[in-house]
Amino acid sequence: LKAKARWQRWEEELSLVQHEMGWTVSWFQYKEEEWLRRYKKSVKPGHQAYAHRQMCLWGNFGSEAENSFKDKMIIVT
Repeated sequence: LKAKARWQRWEEELSLVQHEMGWTVSWFQYKEEEWLRRYKKSVKPGHQAYAHRQMCLWGNFGSEAENSFKDKMIIVT
């Protein structure tokens, strides 16, 4: 009985972690798109440079997370 309960908790935790992986990648992609919008709206070169740097940063986070979580995450649309 204890073993079955432990197994069920493990399955639930695994499911949550897999969903969190997908949510993390989605969050990074959202932030990248947000900085892309800011880049397109900015007029001053300094603002464009900063927005471009942030866009690349979040894009790299997303790519690395996607590669790390490949075949492990559940993608939520």
